[in-house]
Order: sequence, then C-alpha cells, then structure tokens
Amino acid sequence: MTEPIFLEKKTIMARYTQLQRHDIHTIAANYDLAVTAFEPIEGGAGNSSYRLHTRNTRYVLTVCDDKTLPDAITIGRLLLSLAQHHFPATRLLPPVNGDIVTVYRDKPVMLKIYIEGQVHENLDNLMLSQVGAEMAKLHQIPAPDFLPDQHAYGRQFFSDIISHNINVEYESWLTTQLNIIEQNIPSDLPRGLIHGDMFYDNILFEKNKLKAVIDFEEACHYDKGFDLGMGITGLCVKDTTVVLDKVRALINGYQQIRTLEQEEKETLQNFIHYAATATSCWRFWKYHIDTPSAGKADKHREMMHIAEKINSIPKTTFQNAVFSRNPAQEQNADFPANERTPCPLPE
Repeated sequence: MTEPIFLEKKTIMARYTQLQRHDIHTIAANYDLAVTAFEPIEGGAGNSSYRLHTRNTRYVLTVCDDKTLPDAITIGRLLLSLAQHHFPATRLLPPVNGDIVTVYRDKPVMLKIYIEGQVHENLDNLMLSQVGAEMAKLHQIPAPDFLPDQHAYGRQFFSDIISHNINVEYESWLTTQLNIIEQNIPSDLPRGLIHGDMFYDNILFEKNKLKAVIDFEEACHYDKGFDLGMGITGLCVKDTTVVLDKVRALINGYQQIRTLEQEEKETLQNFIHYAATATSCWRFWKYHIDTPSAGKADKHREMMHIAEKINSIPKTTFQNAVFSRNPAQEQNADFPANERTPCPLPE
C-alpha cells in the first residue's frame, strides 16, 4: 500500500495540529468510535491527518488547518452527495449528532473511511481510460447548488497576478495567455460538476483498477472541458510535453460514458493550454506572493512550457491524434517522412 503523495503544485505551509491520545478519543466520541490505535499520516497539504484503528475498521481523521468551517462543510456535503450517486470517492462519516463535520480547537474536523489503494505517477493507457470514464460519470452528476461557479485559480484569478508588478516578464506572458484563452474558449460550453485537480496523486488504484478519486477541494460548477484539460495536464505529460497517445486513451475512456460535443472536441487543446496556464499562475502566486520561497520560485515555469508546447501543435495534428480512427496514419500526413511518429513538439 502506497500512501498518497502530493505534488509541489499543491504543497501548502499548513499550521499542523498535533493530536495526542486524549484528543483522538475526545474527537472519536463524537462518532461513537472506540479507537484502539492511531498514527499520523504524512504528506497532507493544509490538513493534519491521522489513521484511526478500531476493532473492525480503519478511518482517516482530518483536522482542516487551512479551511474555514463553511469550506469544510461544503466539501463534506459534496462527499455525501457523491456517495449518494455511487461515485468512487472518499466516504465521509458524519458525527452522531447529525452534523457534517465537528469542530475541535476551533478547527473543522472530518472523519472518512480509510481507502486501500496505490498512487501511480505514470499511468498506462488502460488506467487512463478508467480515469476518463470516471471523469465522464462525475460530469453527469448534477452539480450541487452550493458549489462555486468558478475554478479557484481560473482565468478570473489571473488579474491578481498581473496587477502585482513582481515579475514583468511573467506577467506579460500571463496577459498574452489570457488573451489567447479568451479568444479561443467560448463562454457557452457545457458545464457541470468537475473535480478541478485531477492529478495522479488524487487517484488511487488497486491492482491497476481504479479504486477512488480523492481531494475534491477544487471541485466546482465549471466547464467540463477545463476538467479534462486539467486531467490531461496532470496525467498525460512527460518532460513538459503532452503525450497525445495518452490523451487519446483518456478521451476514449471518457467517451465510453459521455460523448463530447463537437465544440468540446474542438476546444480540448485550448483547455489543456488553459489548465497549464492556470496551474502556472497558481504556482507563481503561491511561491512569489502567498508563501515566498526562493527554492520554489521557478516552479511555475514547468507549466509555462507545457502551455506553450500544447499551444504550438497544429490543430489538425492534435485533432487527428486524439479523435481520428487511424491517428498514426492521419498524424503522419502532416509531416515529412523524417519527422513522423511520435508527433514532434518544440523544445
């Protein structure tokens, strides 16, 4: 069993809560649990988590160090909704008093069923197909009305960076990318419930079979294409290059459940560019403004390269590689013989 690991993209300097035995038992009493053992779980981002053991079951106790009570309740309500729709996500256990979360030391606390599973940094095509199918199922679940209608670091967030004048070169680049996004992504594309952060560390597998999708903290009611773009950015990239064969596998799995509309297909490449740009923007904000870190000051550049490379692929090449019945043959038609398969991308 491999514990979930967390990308630099999501690392937060949390104010971690240290719980002792009497703290654990005090909190567990709210759930009518008799805890026999517990241990901290390493690697949390913005949370302090502990694995609790009872005689028959294991749980994850999470103290939300960097969330308000309303934010924690929103996540809890979403997890309960996902369970009602039988989506493979973290299962929340409400306290016996009927609330969604409890409060301990003025911090929200959630209890979830512990999930056995492994994180795979490099997903093969069969695994990507499974992820695509689950994303399509998620997109078909009605979006609860309590979710935000914008992604936390979507295009509306970009102006917070552009106005700071911290790094003129990056802010100029971001302005250019924002213009590209606004010119190429219409405002009337299909929206729905999206995960918003479908990176590999948020997917658990068991014997190469998808077990659960975790970490719905960025979930919102937003463009379904953006969710696919973020998933491709987080799952289908090697050395800052989007691997089109992997994209095809994910999209094939997705369309086994939900067929993309033509305009969604035509804008998928744009949404990958958007997602990579948004992640770059988040990293710049995190390590230059919110929590300055000299060691991580260049973390945003990886996503800049991804955004630039995906945007440089000819549209017909991308469309043929991802959606055509014979992608290799049609993809090669766009290039001279010495530049065929795999699709050449600029360094």
